[in-house]
Amino acid sequence: MTTQRGAANAGGSGDRPCSGPSQAALPPETAPSMPIRRNVRVIDPRGLHPRLIAPFTKAARGFTSTVTVWNGDLRADGKSMFDLIMLVVFPDSEVVLEVDGPDAAAAVEALARILAAPNGEDYSI
Repeated sequence: MTTQRGAANAGGSGDRPCSGPSQAALPPETAPSMPIRRNVRVIDPRGLHPRLIAPFTKAARGFTSTVTVWNGDLRADGKSMFDLIMLVVFPDSEVVLEVDGPDAAAAVEALARILAAPNGEDYSI
C-alpha cells in the first residue's frame, strides 16, 4: 500500500504542501494584465460622429481586448456604436482610450489613429 507521503517522495517533491498555481505559472493569455490608456484629442471638426465611430467600432471588434472610451467621468464601450454616440464628444476634446487584453498594444495604436484622424477619413489600419 502506498501512502500519500510515499507517493510524494516518489515524485521527488518531498513533504511540501501542494498549492494552487501561482500567478507566474499562468499562461500569458490568462495572466492578469493592466489596461493600456492613451489620451487622444478628437480633432475632427464634427467631433465624435457616426462616420468616425463606424470604422472605430469595426476595428475595435477585430480585437479580443475590451475597449473603453472615457469622456471625463462618462465611459462607453468602444465596440458599441450607440454607446459612443451617447458619449457626446465635441471637436477638439480629449478622450481617454483604455484597452485591456492580450492584443491591447496593437489595438491602442490602431484605435488611437482612428480617433485622432483630422477629417474622419484617414483610417489607415
